[in-house]
Order: sequence, then structure tokens, then C-alpha cells
Amino acid sequence: MEDLLRFLKTYEVWIYALLGFFALIYLRKLILAWQEWQKAVYGLERENAQRHLSAALSLVGLLGIMLVAQFTLVSFVAPAYPQLNVLATPTMDLLAEPTTTLSVFQLEAGTAPAVVSVDESGAQNGCIPGQIEWSSPLQDEEVSGSVPLKGTIQYPSLGFYKFEFAEASSQNWITIAAANEKKTDEDFKITWNTSQLVPGDYKLRIVVTDSQNVDLLPCEISLRVVSEP
Repeated sequence: MEDLLRFLKTYEVWIYALLGFFALIYLRKLILAWQEWQKAVYGLERENAQRHLSAALSLVGLLGIMLVAQFTLVSFVAPAYPQLNVLATPTMDLLAEPTTTLSVFQLEAGTAPAVVSVDESGAQNGCIPGQIEWSSPLQDEEVSGSVPLKGTIQYPSLGFYKFEFAEASSQNWITIAAANEKKTDEDFKITWNTSQLVPGDYKLRIVVTDSQNVDLLPCEISLRVVSEP
């Protein structure tokens, strides 16, 4: 299923273009068949026109179903699929930590965040007020069960972004989901399920990749997972 969704998302534009092209062809054939059927007088002639009309109508209907299926899978199923990287970045390592060297290139190119904060541990934090930030959960908050992720993603040259978590002492980041739609202080429509995690301290971050496929510094928060009441 992942491979199918990734294929449909990667070639979305081409699939729409191809289906639209064939839809126009068979719509024209449907119109011609309808005109032929209206003009038919004799039984055999009318029967032949009826077959042409039925064939054209069936193909137009099939193409319509394929268009609806493509739209539904790409727009609703793919963004909600937890393990799917919704954008075409086949060479990207989802577990890779953005490096300081990348940040230097971003600064030289003028694409890095203008504001880089430093947390209490001295680590750089790529949260930018009004562009990349969390609304919920918040720093040092206690969470349990299914945790809705909310915040703002309004980076100007946005490519896509992903949500990851790791234990506080680990760099083994696990991807929760990914998306590419801009949001302003609202629900990302993504839930982090903590019910299977061992209670303790964790890190949660948003990793934004710009339109040039360069990772920005992650917007990271620390929080505590507690047992459900």
C-alpha cells in the first residue's frame, strides 16, 4: 500500500494529465456516438450506434472513477498514512540529524531561519515564531495516550515537513508522519500515539525541508510521557 500511495503522489500531475487526456478523447466519442444514435433510423443501424454509445459511456465512467480514486488516495489517504513520506525525496534519510554544515550553507544562501534560539542544554532550536512553531503540546508538558499535534508551518520556501520523536537521551528519531500543507496555529490532523511508549522524557520535533531539499534546524521541544489515568 505504501508503494502504491508513494507512486500516486510522486506522479500525481502526470496521472491527472493522462486521465484528463483520455477523458477528453472518450467524451468526444460519447458525443459522436450520441449524435449517431439520434440519427439512426433502421434497427441494425440503431443497434450499432447503441453499442458505440454504451462503450463510450462505460469508458468515460471508468475514467471518472479513476480520477476520483486518485484524488481521494492522494488528498485524504496518503497524508493520514503514518509511515508514508508524502513527498518525492527518495534519497533522503528520514533518521538523519541536520548538521551544522547544512545550516552554514542555508545562512549563506539566505534560506535559513532568521531567528535561531538556544535551549537550556545549549542545543540550537529552529522554532521561528509565526513560521515554524508548536501550539500543542508545549515545552515540558506532560502527555499521555493519543496526542493531537498542533502548530504553525508558514515557512516562505516550504518544501515539506515531518514530525519525529525520540527518547530524551537518544538520537534514534522515529517519524510519526509527513505533510506539505501550510498551517497557521491549527490542528495538523496528525496524532502521536504514546500509549505504547515507556513513560519518561522524550523529544518531539518538526523538521522542515525547504523547496531546495535542504533541511532547516528542527523545531524541537522536550516533554514527558506519563501513564494514562
